Amino acid sequence: MDEERMNPFGPAPEFTLPSAAGGAVSLPDLAGSYVVLHFFPRTGTPAWAEDVRAFQALLPEFTSLEARVVGIAPDSLSTLARFAANGGLTLLSDPDCAVARAYRAVTPEGRVQRATFLVDRAGSMRWAWWRGKVAGHAEEVLATLRALQAADEAVNPLIHSRRAYRALSGEPVAREALQRLVEAAHLAPSCFNNQPWRFVIAQGETLDRVKGALSGGNYWAKRAPAILALASHRDLDCKLSDGRDYFLFGCGMATGLLMIQATQMGLVAHPIAGYDPHAVKEALGIPEEYVLITLIVIGKRGEASTLSDKHRAIELGPRERKPLSAVVAWNKFGDLYQTEGI
Repeated sequence: MDEERMNPFGPAPEFTLPSAAGGAVSLPDLAGSYVVLHFFPRTGTPAWAEDVRAFQALLPEFTSLEARVVGIAPDSLSTLARFAANGGLTLLSDPDCAVARAYRAVTPEGRVQRATFLVDRAGSMRWAWWRGKVAGHAEEVLATLRALQAADEAVNPLIHSRRAYRALSGEPVAREALQRLVEAAHLAPSCFNNQPWRFVIAQGETLDRVKGALSGGNYWAKRAPAILALASHRDLDCKLSDGRDYFLFGCGMATGLLMIQATQMGLVAHPIAGYDPHAVKEALGIPEEYVLITLIVIGKRGEASTLSDKHRAIELGPRERKPLSAVVAWNKFGDLYQTEGI
């Protein structure tokens, strides 16, 4: 274990603990706020007093950043209540150290150690400190939180980095990686949680048959080590009174999450529309009544020299998007007409 600092990104372990102020506090209760979880072995020690004073002094600044500071110790509620009267921090009792163990804040000898964890507004752990120095620790946590909030308020860098690249290496993509992509897609929201998406992952001889159904403009996709077919049916999701079928929207959201996951993993996930749907359905055994919405080409980045002149220029050129004014109106859709030239 790194005793200086770690950056463990992932869901923070959930907990519910009794509070010195009365009642109980759970991590889901704090959703929507940043949470600073500070574990300490025992209240009343000089180190604990210095820690608490430092966090209390900075509490207005933590609050201004939408953060809650929570202290967790194995002490009894009656012990914690004596110190909670000083105000400021939320103090929780963890007598059997179960929560401390979940956060790896317990030594091999079973003793709680000083540790601080920074959980973001979505409940993901974003930073951790183990057994750091008391002096200056609260200030360091505050500085990290301030930088984290500034980054979180910007557009997600994975979204900025995602592009529909075409140059692929042909290097195999592990089955576990493909599984992770569809796991990410499967976490997408859907109408009444219907989850209308149906993925078929093509590899080997089946993949060759799918590649044979691609249009000429998708020549580049023939280097891909895997292609995911996304199919669905209108009966798998909500059908609304005004004639809207929601399944296409749900599948689109699932594809978006898959593409962001691929970007994080250093993979290309490029949806395409140019293929013979009947041939692909036959190759993959997709029922005729299903809509084959898209094929998602999966692979690792390759050399742009494998592309046509047109595609190579796109691959290596700047990212081009319409201005927001062309796609966003405030309060009145008609404001878009002038931008679109309608």
